[in-house]
Amino acid sequence: MPDEQHKHKHHHKKKKRWWKWVLIALGLFLLIDAVIVGKLYFDAKKAVDVTYKAVKHDDKRTGSVNLDNGQPFSVLLLGSDTGEYGRTEQGRSDTIMVAAVTPKKTELLSIPRDTLVTIAGHPGNNKINAAYSYDGVSGALNTLQSYLDIPIDHYIEINMKGLEQLSEAIGPVKVDNDLEFTNLDVHFPKGEVTINADNILAYTRMRYEDPRGDYGRQLRQRQVLTALVEKAASIDSLAKYHSILNAISANMKTDLTFDDIKDIVTNYGGAKNIDQIQLKGNGQMIDGVSYEVVPKENLDEVRSQLKQTLKLK
Repeated sequence: MPDEQHKHKHHHKKKKRWWKWVLIALGLFLLIDAVIVGKLYFDAKKAVDVTYKAVKHDDKRTGSVNLDNGQPFSVLLLGSDTGEYGRTEQGRSDTIMVAAVTPKKTELLSIPRDTLVTIAGHPGNNKINAAYSYDGVSGALNTLQSYLDIPIDHYIEINMKGLEQLSEAIGPVKVDNDLEFTNLDVHFPKGEVTINADNILAYTRMRYEDPRGDYGRQLRQRQVLTALVEKAASIDSLAKYHSILNAISANMKTDLTFDDIKDIVTNYGGAKNIDQIQLKGNGQMIDGVSYEVVPKENLDEVRSQLKQTLKLK
């Protein structure tokens, strides 16, 4: 009987010792995990802090947007050609989009760069992408607010050179190309193509061989950006996060703070559900210059849709 009790106690001690090591291993795993998450957090914060740049522009909204309670807000997305093909001057806004963001969805409006608009302080006919060239992000914000008749709360600007660096950091992605073409001595067959740092600008910048013109180019840009974001969010890209953050911080500017971004991630989970809106115009030659002239009924419809999403009167 004593022997049996001794064996039972010994077995019980071994079992307790086994669980003790399991708990220690689990604790170490969680600690290491916390260190990794902490490093990601602080590196991400550092990268976002570098990109922050406040811009003064006309305030069309009464009061500020409360991101804590999921209030709808708008963001101007600009892709500038500064840095592209070695350019160092400010250039023009090559890609122009406005996102109306809610906790349940995002409406993403694409605006043709050649859209005919009025730009304050610059009389006569102007293309909408000239607003950035004249007065930087401030000019683009003011012009888009006036044209769409909505407040634009924030902006995100990335130069086209940043696409190359971001692609190099994330790695190749595959997209479905619906038009065979050659641009910058790079041939893209119809069907699935691989996009990498060497050919990303040739693919996303082409418009002259596309019968859809700028609309076709905008489609390719959305394709590539979507593919890059999806790959960047994958587990395989976690080891590359440092180079990804470096590419973002070196090529992006925004007036969204790190706390703003945390609030958006926390309170706008459904924003990943994106509805595409395309502002379409008719090509017209005016005084020898080609413009996209958007019919009033089309513009009014887009304005109404954005106001409804943003819960504006």
